[in-house]
Amino acid sequence: MHSNQTVSGTQRGRRVRGRLLGVTAVAIAVAATAASATAVPEAAGPSTSRAAGLGVRVVGTVPVDPSHVGVIVSVPGSGGPLNAQAFRLWQNGRPMAVRVNPLPASALRIAVVVDAGPGAQLQGAQNAVADLMIGLPNGAEAAVVAARPARLVQPLTGDAGSVLRALAGARFSGPRDDASALTLAVREVVRGPPGRRAVVLITTDPIPAALASTVSGQLRAAHASLYVAAVPELAPSFARLASASGGWAVTASSARSLMPAVDAIGADLVHQYLLAYATAYPALTATRLRVAVSEAGKTATTEATVRVPASHDWSTQRTQASAGARRSGHAGVSVAWLIAAVLLFGLAGVAIFDIRRVRREPGRSL
Repeated sequence: MHSNQTVSGTQRGRRVRGRLLGVTAVAIAVAATAASATAVPEAAGPSTSRAAGLGVRVVGTVPVDPSHVGVIVSVPGSGGPLNAQAFRLWQNGRPMAVRVNPLPASALRIAVVVDAGPGAQLQGAQNAVADLMIGLPNGAEAAVVAARPARLVQPLTGDAGSVLRALAGARFSGPRDDASALTLAVREVVRGPPGRRAVVLITTDPIPAALASTVSGQLRAAHASLYVAAVPELAPSFARLASASGGWAVTASSARSLMPAVDAIGADLVHQYLLAYATAYPALTATRLRVAVSEAGKTATTEATVRVPASHDWSTQRTQASAGARRSGHAGVSVAWLIAAVLLFGLAGVAIFDIRRVRREPGRSL
């Protein structure tokens, strides 16, 4: 036992080096795995939707390149990432070859407008917003705007904790001004970094029908989709505006029911795909699209009449769709390789220390 302790200095050094080499090898393997994993856009990640069953919805169309156009579809009920073989597309009854890309959820920019009365109504709306913020993927950014009175509660940020703290500490009392609140929300998503833009209105009181015409132009100019969760009813004109912008509207029976309604909106936003296809129809021609999605033996279909987009609209939207994916991928790769670099540096330090210790031992030379 004592003899083992006497000769254990060199052995301990070897064991330390062996362990560090093993740890470093694992770290490098993890870094390589993380590098490949973070190169996948966030929209391809596991589904967090609480909706039951597979569904599909046409969000809108965008130009892709001089010979292709694209249709954005949402598949919130999918059980995981979908590949190109899961999608089929028909244009005016003719099957089309498609190129499928998930839209990166990390490029998502959301502004939530809270229009709720005091008490249980406000509590239900705040709970729904908090649940939406927690469910957003890494890289997504959100802002919160109050409608009573109209003011910015939390500027656009990628920190969900900041949103939740601002939401909990804000006062929602005063004259109602949905029009000004929606204007603030649109300005906020436009002011943020490039990305997919959406405005989510959560309201516990009926919305004036005239409000649709007030904000429709702002939404179009910002290339923003409008989503609405309303209690207990919604004017048809506002529902049509939401649909035309690429969003949709849902009603809840009470403020307590707002959380599942807003959850469904969140799932719709973070599970969208771009289907690119070649078309012979000129820009602005109305065409009938049919989209089918298959997963685990189940198929969902939807149809929509859309216009062929004009090519000059694409430069801005292409930047918005790709910026988040580049930031997300590069960030993950940098962190992973930084871990490996730190461990390698530590190994080098131990080796230098061991060499110096050996040189100091009598009768030893290198």
